[in-house]
Amino acid sequence: MKVNKRVILMTPSMSKGGAETQLLKIASFLQSKHHKVLIISLKPIDEFNGDIRKAGLEALFLRNWSRYPFSNIKLLYGTIKKFRPDVVIAFMFIAIIFARLLKLRLKFKLISTIRISVIPKKWYMPFKLTDGLDDAVVYNSFASMTNFEKQKLVSKRGIVIHNGISLPEQIRIDREFVNGSFKWICIGHFRWNKDYLTLFKAIALLKHKKFTVDIIGDLNGELWPKKTIEELNIQDHVNIIGFKKEAHSFLAQSDAFVLSSFSEGMPNAILEAMAYARPTVVTDIDGNHELMETAQCGLLCEKQNEHDMASNMLKIMNMPISERLALGVKGQQHIKSKFSEEKVMGEWMQLINRLAG
Repeated sequence: MKVNKRVILMTPSMSKGGAETQLLKIASFLQSKHHKVLIISLKPIDEFNGDIRKAGLEALFLRNWSRYPFSNIKLLYGTIKKFRPDVVIAFMFIAIIFARLLKLRLKFKLISTIRISVIPKKWYMPFKLTDGLDDAVVYNSFASMTNFEKQKLVSKRGIVIHNGISLPEQIRIDREFVNGSFKWICIGHFRWNKDYLTLFKAIALLKHKKFTVDIIGDLNGELWPKKTIEELNIQDHVNIIGFKKEAHSFLAQSDAFVLSSFSEGMPNAILEAMAYARPTVVTDIDGNHELMETAQCGLLCEKQNEHDMASNMLKIMNMPISERLALGVKGQQHIKSKFSEEKVMGEWMQLINRLAG
């Protein structure tokens, strides 16, 4: 069978995050259309529990850089040279920087994709010094594109390709409360930017109410969450369920979604909650603001402000069910029109075809 294009997708690691999930979706889609695909992870991290292998995708995981810097560089260069990609898609800053430098010697078309609105200080200078080597710059939100172009961090005009989200075939949006208790869901690993402390404090302000918050995410070895829950005496309100490969069943059994992050790009967790027609309470940061402003499917609260978050959570819980369902339906309609996988993958294919001829 004819192979149309040869495409490499490069990422810092295959951690279980929104960017990596999108990368895997794009890789699987391209392979299904008979393109030759290779995933390159700059770190030896694969948290997808065999999904890459099950999808029949070829992947290269480099070794620990502190121990094998020179052999990693040799392997990376040699692999790309041998693969002869038509297009390299680099996800996130360090992968973008590596791909830009490799492009100086290995002549491929480069798509740099930026998944967040701000650049960490450690990548700022190498990112600026290698600017201009991209053939296309893709963002997953208009907020990110606006920030980068306004600050002149990129010289090339970018485009926005949203995250592709699978839509459930059928869901029930008028869930009956279990024992009269409102059920919130929060999806996100315990990482610095998720700011779970603010969420816990907001829950403590509302602990006289009848509700629970199910948290789907890996503790990553952190001990402070359970200790804080005990100190705030909110054990009856918080369930840390841990990482689950499929969070959909938990979304289907929830009444609303909450997220306390103080830094995000375009969070898959919120998009999936919207796909399941769940009203949302999220922090007023770039990607979240863009979603809530256009979809009108939930409430924004000031980041790191537990009082504002608690107030908005209370508003959702006290809403007449008809109003809450209306918010959820608005979110779901927005996902259908802007974020459906069919639409998003078509946009990626169109870009690859344009660059690779």
